[in-house]
Amino acid sequence: MISLPIDGKILHLTEVNDYLFNKKIMGDGIAIEPSGNFVYSPVNGEVILVYEAKHAIALKTEEGIQILIHIGLDSVKLEGKGFAHYVKVGDKVAVGDKLLFFDREYLESKVSPITPMVITNSEIVESIDVDYKAKKAGSKFMKVTLK
Repeated sequence: MISLPIDGKILHLTEVNDYLFNKKIMGDGIAIEPSGNFVYSPVNGEVILVYEAKHAIALKTEEGIQILIHIGLDSVKLEGKGFAHYVKVGDKVAVGDKLLFFDREYLESKVSPITPMVITNSEIVESIDVDYKAKKAGSKFMKVTLK
């Protein structure tokens, strides 16, 4: 099971106003309309990518699932303003570990705060089941079945 990384409302990817995400080009998953300011690890695993602009982070689970959490749409243009990391590439993380901070009010004043969370190596995934009622970070909300 994968936990919700941010407090907020879970949305279908098709609701995201970004072609790369709503057409699932980046992978399958969900999006979050955040109500919090922190991103927590949704899985036990390793940090495999921290974007220079601090707006996105990628994790790899112990089972090999690669998860991208992309804070905000078009947030790369903020050049790291309003973001702070607590981890770096190679760090081992556990469910609930704090990964990064984002200033939600600042983000909302500049870009959409909608946060896609996708599995980027979906070729290893058989199915994804989501509990869209979850709202609190740490809530187990997604079951991924591997091929």
